[in-house]
Amino acid sequence: MRALLAALLTSAALTAAACSAQAPTATPPPPGTLTHTPAPTAGPPPAGTLRVAVTGAAPHLDLHRVVSEWATLFGPGPAYSRLLRFVSGPRASLPSLAVECDLCEEWRVVDALTYEFDLHPEARWQDAEGFASRLLTPQDVVFSLKRLRADGSPHASLLAAVDGITIIGARTVRLSLRYPDADLPQKLASPYAVVLAPDALDGVDVRSGRVVGSGPWRFEQKLSGGVELTAWEGYFRPGEPAASAVVFQPAVRADVAAGLLRSGRVDMARVSEEEWRALPAGEFRSVVVQRQGRGIVLGLNARRAPFDDARVRRAAFLALDPHAALAEVFGIGMVGIGVPLIDPSWALDEGTLRAAFADPEGAAALLREAGDARPSITLVVANFGPAYLAHGEALAADLRGAGFDVRVEPVSRNAYLTRVWRERDFDAFVGPLPPTDTTSAFLLSLLHSEGSSNVTGAADAALDDLIERQAAETDVRARGELVRAAQEAALEGAWLFMPVITAERWAFSARIGGVVAAMPAGAGDLWKYVRVEEVAPGG
Repeated sequence: MRALLAALLTSAALTAAACSAQAPTATPPPPGTLTHTPAPTAGPPPAGTLRVAVTGAAPHLDLHRVVSEWATLFGPGPAYSRLLRFVSGPRASLPSLAVECDLCEEWRVVDALTYEFDLHPEARWQDAEGFASRLLTPQDVVFSLKRLRADGSPHASLLAAVDGITIIGARTVRLSLRYPDADLPQKLASPYAVVLAPDALDGVDVRSGRVVGSGPWRFEQKLSGGVELTAWEGYFRPGEPAASAVVFQPAVRADVAAGLLRSGRVDMARVSEEEWRALPAGEFRSVVVQRQGRGIVLGLNARRAPFDDARVRRAAFLALDPHAALAEVFGIGMVGIGVPLIDPSWALDEGTLRAAFADPEGAAALLREAGDARPSITLVVANFGPAYLAHGEALAADLRGAGFDVRVEPVSRNAYLTRVWRERDFDAFVGPLPPTDTTSAFLLSLLHSEGSSNVTGAADAALDDLIERQAAETDVRARGELVRAAQEAALEGAWLFMPVITAERWAFSARIGGVVAAMPAGAGDLWKYVRVEEVAPGG
């Protein structure tokens, strides 16, 4: 068990390290990449074409080597396929990280250490200059997974549990594991775990050259910095994609993107709640995308007074009204422990969650019981912008209302990283959580007593046991029971929770339908479901 635990914790640490490298915002373009962003012209776009305003850029196009959500959502990501993909179409029940076959026709868990994938007999590669379209082979998968986990890859941790990658039949690939990893299907569905054709890479710089995928879209990078995805007629899954093309139009800032939508120059853009309210009533619709594993975390330091007393920690939780602070400052989002959930049934009961908060009288009673009716604390607030500061002040006001003597200390982004995540020098903190895309990466690194990112000093033998058991449990229903119990134990221990699980509002015009409210782990699968419903003049 100790050897298994060590392997699991190492895997979680590697995953957390890779996630930590991912910025919460889009990567700016390298110097000289984009000097001018021409505004798209007004007027009707080509039939069947979806125009999306986006901000930022990716530093390069090699998904095995880049860490950029821009690349996976708006860059080459949608042109590629993986062994598995997240269920993100109309069948998805959210929040969810459930997976289904992408390049495979069938997959199975032979036992806790053996996974097998039968490749789809019709999956094939796009053609390109000097490269003829051909069927996908098991050799392509083996090459790609070995490249993904090669030294220097920021995503090697996705396959940390994998010992061997072998071909066992004409169309079957077997993954043999060193130790059970219940998150492996989600890792194989990661938008970075793309499968490449090795012979299409000959003489090609993967960072800047052509993109030859096996997905539903052909990828083209425009000189303006924009991207055009064109439906590939050779894709093997009927009905995908629904649109003829998707054009990602660069915008220098988020407010510019909203302006392009308002003026009819694009059909879709991410908008703030204020921008959404300002759009003409009835002309636009929207979806709110809940982003599991992204957002703001609040932590209490159990390694020193006053939060070394569990009663004081629970009093702090009871003092807070995170739902009100979220609504007041950000408008949209969710409150929870923050564990990425594979199935919505894994979520804590809403009554259980709310019972842990918004009870200042109960908080005051716990403080009296602990013998310190007015504990003095410093709340470190990460200054990632005015909204983060306002949110921190709202939470501090809640704590004061229940009897805490609170000093708010805003810190810069770099100071937050050093003070909280490296030196662990705080009483309480609130700030962004590095993107965390799997259940075990969150639980093992943040809440296990030996976790690499356990900055709060969380330590509970029963919770450790639940975390270790769920990390090796491949049955979804049984694992869900363990994960719910782990969340309840974490809530009872009152070490940390996420007062803001990020949500994004995407607004779109009347000509667009089929927009899916899901971007699991930053995957761009949603674009293949979007429909363009042309509107007749005056209609």
